[in-house]
Amino acid sequence: MSRNLTAKYAADQLIGVQKAAVAIADENQKIVWFNQSFKKFFGTGRIKGVTFEKLFNITDSESLKKNYPASFIIGKNNSELVITPLHQQNKKKQKGFLLEISSSGQSTLIHDNNLLVESTVFQYELQKILFMLVKENSLSVVTNEILFRSNKLTGSDFSLAFIYSENNKLDFHYYDPKNFLKNKSEIEKTVYTDFSFVRKWLELNNRSLVAQRNENKIGFNLITVFDCNSLVTVPCFFDKKLIATIIIGKKSGIFSEVEISQLEQLGILLSFSISNIRTRELNTTLESKLLQAQKLETIGKLSSGMAHDFSNLLSSIFGSINLLRRRIPQSEPVEKLIDNIENCSVRAKDLTKGLLSFGKPTPKRKELVKPNRVLAEISKVITQTFPGSITFINNTDENLLDILGNETEIYQVLLNLCVNAKEATDSKGTITLSANNFNVDKTNLLNYPFLKEGNYVRFSVSDDGAGIKDEHLQKIFDPYFSTKIKDTGSGLGLYVSYGIIKAHNGVIDVTSKLNKGTTFDVYIPAFEPTKTSKREEKYEKIILLADDEPMLSDLLAELLESNGYNVIKVGSGEEALKLLTEEIKVDLAIIDYNMPNLSGLDTIAAIRKLKLDMPIILSSGSMWLDEDEEIFKHKIESRLQKPYEFETMLSTIRKFI
Repeated sequence: MSRNLTAKYAADQLIGVQKAAVAIADENQKIVWFNQSFKKFFGTGRIKGVTFEKLFNITDSESLKKNYPASFIIGKNNSELVITPLHQQNKKKQKGFLLEISSSGQSTLIHDNNLLVESTVFQYELQKILFMLVKENSLSVVTNEILFRSNKLTGSDFSLAFIYSENNKLDFHYYDPKNFLKNKSEIEKTVYTDFSFVRKWLELNNRSLVAQRNENKIGFNLITVFDCNSLVTVPCFFDKKLIATIIIGKKSGIFSEVEISQLEQLGILLSFSISNIRTRELNTTLESKLLQAQKLETIGKLSSGMAHDFSNLLSSIFGSINLLRRRIPQSEPVEKLIDNIENCSVRAKDLTKGLLSFGKPTPKRKELVKPNRVLAEISKVITQTFPGSITFINNTDENLLDILGNETEIYQVLLNLCVNAKEATDSKGTITLSANNFNVDKTNLLNYPFLKEGNYVRFSVSDDGAGIKDEHLQKIFDPYFSTKIKDTGSGLGLYVSYGIIKAHNGVIDVTSKLNKGTTFDVYIPAFEPTKTSKREEKYEKIILLADDEPMLSDLLAELLESNGYNVIKVGSGEEALKLLTEEIKVDLAIIDYNMPNLSGLDTIAAIRKLKLDMPIILSSGSMWLDEDEEIFKHKIESRLQKPYEFETMLSTIRKFI
């Protein structure tokens, strides 16, 4: 009978010399004839008389009962086996099977026309996607469209894609019209925990992974999770980096080589779409941030100029108050009036302080800040003072890098962000405070264009509150802008925070989705001793200010800081001597004549005994030194009379440093 079968179909003449591996089996599935290519595929071992189910370990026998070709993936190279039923002319009785094995790039004998049709259909579907990409800016829409086309082209039951984002977070997208995937949360959990090995395989082999239920190979655990017969995992690479993965499954049947090829092309299209849309989003973000930076810089210059003039006026007011208290006879009505003037002046000073810190920001006293200590204090305050209805999560890494700056100001910024988060959640949501060491290098510099290469400490404050509208995102750092109800906030919080972070050479960024929440990210450069010490030595000057009158000391410090100097304030001569013995290099000292315990002259004498030769300016508000001998003896470079003439003081300082 086998001879009649082979003679009937002229196997030796028609297909004996073909390059494709071809064999013929009888109606009992036993091999009765095969060509040399088929023999070469198997190598040694018996073939004739063996059933192809046993030969190829086929368990899906249902596919063989149909009257059209069945396709299987076999071998280590994922070759395609096509089994075609052979019938008599009336097609009522099956006489056997034609087996064809093709590798990548080969065409089978019977499916050439089918390949042409499938290729035409694929090009048509591809054209639709490309037309959509021209106008579409939503990555979610593009991803869902590619998943839909993938299902349609391959006749699959479901498809999903997950896109890798920062910190290895995954953004999942599903196309499951038949509701085949019942437990999506379990699927996502499995992908997070068990997909790492599959990911390494994809990155190493740079091709799709095909898994079947009857093969205990890599990816078999995914077959179990998705509860399907066959599964294709398609990697999406861009610039040699895996940025997304597509998984497509069939409940019955398997994927042909042509279908796998089409899915890989759609994977390439998805990777291109992700890169293209992200680039467009980055360009839009850069443009808006540049406009915002220019606007804030302009506002800062205007406010800084006004604040300088206002500081001069305040200096005269404080000096006049001091003289009034000494010259006018003390009486309760007069004291109340003077106190009222002084209190209003203090409030005006605080407002000026905020404007100065934004207009021309400079950290007041640079010191090594331990971020873990600052965050521990903030966490303690939040735990003790925030309502119990708020869930507070602290995700702070250990061993955060040190920061060179002002600890009080950093504390102020982070606490202010947490308070804003509390108000955004209406006191019944979740607030997350996190911090970690962060490095910017050539691999991620494009994603952080406002940061220079180097190490940073990244602080993040997130909430699940109402979120911020898109039209408000570009205004939240503007002075006096607030989304709060009138009379419940000043609108200066984020405005001042922006100036403080800018003063630390850092960046503050915000992302928000309406009704989902808001995240503020603060990036501050980590302390790098070698680079920082050289920079300070060349550009920055440190002034020691010793005065026992805090109000005048604060005002003078603000003036000096706004002109580019770093100021270290102390309230007595003893503190000044202690600081100078701590190996802190001071470029100039301003010493008040009248200080408790250790006077200004005694302090200067002690400084000279330490063999420190920095320039010293002696100031006084109650008397004037006429004895040039004392001035010469203590090597005092200059004298200043209170209340200060600020321009005179600045010109005097510039003579010496």
